[in-house]
Amino acid sequence: MSEPMRGTANGPARGTANGPARGPAIHASQLGYLCDSRKRIAIEAGRAEGAGGFEIQDLSRIDAQVLEGRESWKTVLRGSLTPHEGPMGAYRVGDFSDLRAPGVYRAVLQGSAAFSYPFVISDGVFSRLPALFLDYVHSRRCGDFEDELRGPCHLDDGRRSDTGEQVDASGGWHDAGDLRKWMATTTLPILSFFELRSRLAFSRYNWRERPHEDDLLAEAAWGLRWILKMQDPGTGMFFEDVGGGGESRRGPASSWWDENHAGCCADNAGNFFSDNRPESGDERLVRVQYNPVAQYVNATILLDAIDNFHAHYPAFSTLCRTAALRCWDFMKGRRRDGFHQWTSVLSWRLLAALRLHAMGVVAESEVAALVSVLLDLQSREGGFWFMDASRTEPYRGIVNSAQPAIALAAFIESDYENPLAAQARDSLEQHWAKCVSPLLATNPFGIMPYGLYTSARTGGDLYHELRLPGTSGLFYRVFMPAAAPGGVNHGLASHWTSWAHALSALARVLERRECRHAAFDQLAWLMGSNPLNASAISGIGFQNVVPYSNFQGPMAGGFCNGPRGRPDDSMEADLDGTIQWSTGEYWMVPLANALLALAGLIPSEVLQSKKLGAAR
Repeated sequence: MSEPMRGTANGPARGTANGPARGPAIHASQLGYLCDSRKRIAIEAGRAEGAGGFEIQDLSRIDAQVLEGRESWKTVLRGSLTPHEGPMGAYRVGDFSDLRAPGVYRAVLQGSAAFSYPFVISDGVFSRLPALFLDYVHSRRCGDFEDELRGPCHLDDGRRSDTGEQVDASGGWHDAGDLRKWMATTTLPILSFFELRSRLAFSRYNWRERPHEDDLLAEAAWGLRWILKMQDPGTGMFFEDVGGGGESRRGPASSWWDENHAGCCADNAGNFFSDNRPESGDERLVRVQYNPVAQYVNATILLDAIDNFHAHYPAFSTLCRTAALRCWDFMKGRRRDGFHQWTSVLSWRLLAALRLHAMGVVAESEVAALVSVLLDLQSREGGFWFMDASRTEPYRGIVNSAQPAIALAAFIESDYENPLAAQARDSLEQHWAKCVSPLLATNPFGIMPYGLYTSARTGGDLYHELRLPGTSGLFYRVFMPAAAPGGVNHGLASHWTSWAHALSALARVLERRECRHAAFDQLAWLMGSNPLNASAISGIGFQNVVPYSNFQGPMAGGFCNGPRGRPDDSMEADLDGTIQWSTGEYWMVPLANALLALAGLIPSEVLQSKKLGAAR
């Protein structure tokens, strides 16, 4: 299916730049699996030589008691290993999906000392994550907030970048591993909080922040108040960021935008704790700059807020509605700009339009027109979307990786009787069959490679040719190119969690169980089922990516950028404390995407028979 193209020799990822991979030879999720989900292990072929197969051991059942050495745990399942060859090298893969009993287990190879870290099987194994992530977001509050770790901060945010006028932009959350606040990304957890309420009826009331009826709404309101402050009173446009810094990193080959992500040449000029005194001279800048994704993202969030706050906080609900409509009106004058040729912008515009249509503000014909444009931007031969209306390059995104699929799935779920719904469903079927499923099959972990390319576009980087029926001249990389001209080589936790969200939605609208399995595979990869045995989430798993969190330190629930690529398309991440921003920055995007995925994947109520300790 694939062949290497240019660059260095293709080989398996064996660790960080500082040494070989650490930990067990068998790679599995370090959190665990739902009882009825697909369950797989992977091991490099060289470390599985001579093994007759694999076994799963129940760590609660001991065959022989010992005081020294290793316990002898009871084997509860035996299975065979299947070869897999691809860009990551030669692997052996084992499937133990038939094991559904709740418990704590590990995998071992028959006739070998190889084993995995322990993992849990239970329908409640993911149920702690929403509260963990909520507490993390709470701890990242900026403005008039303090806890045991730190006091109030940035009460003097900030000064407009155009006029120098002091404005109130305090509040929101710190993001991107530091103290900066970005309107296109930092506010995304609010969407996931509303989704948790809608799909899982998640509720908790620990903080008792009145007038809110639970912690999710209290935290959402904290972010929403900052969004309202970030709207230009004259135009209705949302500003770009606070404390994003200058552009000293901009060069001939770099720009503000890269792969549908803004802020890629920003520096750290705004990354500091201020004196909290307005007009003292150290106020951070509020970047008064147009970002179309930020407009539609925050309009969508505000529109979702209306119903979530209407019953207990109607005045706030009205403020959110007014701000969303002002932004929508502002964007009416921008629809002929070049950004509105971008697939990412059109996808977010559709998500906002669906909510406005439900309110009776946007006509069905406008929604249909947006859906039709997105359908036309899809390659009929390859099933992928193009980056923009020029149809010259396949769609890729650092943070909005699966946004076209997410938007069309939302359209189907919101208006399944629409005449275009059948076309949208067929489009997603083609996307799955021709593009997504073949790309997932290129590696033993079932993760979505970063993106498709029409050529091997960076010298020295290894690309892999993708041979699919009806297409030619397509290449892909598992990770971003290491030699990208702008120097942007991110860890891709936002990418994989975006695909987890999309695949969760595809499982519903296409009624495909394999999409659900694939969604969990993206999350398992980020929870330690990878060649480095590294979890990107602080506090989850046995070996974590070292966070680049130089102002607040490591924080449980922080979601790091995760692994990035080398020139040979193998992976690396900071496991040694060298403090690499590209793999260790805590971002709100993967956290929000993971919650959006989990809201559609995990049960709202865990049956007693699916919990640890259940009778067998």
